[in-house]
Amino acid sequence: MTMYTVLIPPDTQLDSLSEADLDRVTFIKEGFCWPALYIAVIWMLFRRLWLVVIVYLVLALLLEFVTRQIGGVAPFVGGILFALLVALEANGLRRWTMERRGWQLVATVEGSTLADAEQRFFSALAARRTSPAPAAPAPAPAPRTAPANAPRFASAHVVGLTPGPRHG
Repeated sequence: MTMYTVLIPPDTQLDSLSEADLDRVTFIKEGFCWPALYIAVIWMLFRRLWLVVIVYLVLALLLEFVTRQIGGVAPFVGGILFALLVALEANGLRRWTMERRGWQLVATVEGSTLADAEQRFFSALAARRTSPAPAAPAPAPAPRTAPANAPRFASAHVVGLTPGPRHG
């Protein structure tokens, strides 16, 4: 299954999306981007990644200059590796650009196709909108004390395998 990140337009809330905003919800595939491998500059211009295309062109020229100085097969190998790196990171750069423009990352959905991921997201959104308000939360259990050197598992300050930012 393919993972997609879901972004909503700037200045909107997930619970109060209008029909026009629902049409603008964007799904970005996680992983390799084939168009960015073969036609990177055209893909970046089509996706309106202005800053990314400028950095790409500067790095490509710099890479070309350095590998020409080395000689041999270095320009060919450097170009292939650079193209693969761009294709691997292209969707992440698109997501980064959209978040810089104010788009909000609201979900990650999986689906075998884009249509499947869209259906899952919008079905969950519709169920969320029609479900009754949640009941009052249950009282929190008493905290357990652990030795000072015990590892922290499932802590709010751990994201995956790395510590997350601490607020406060």
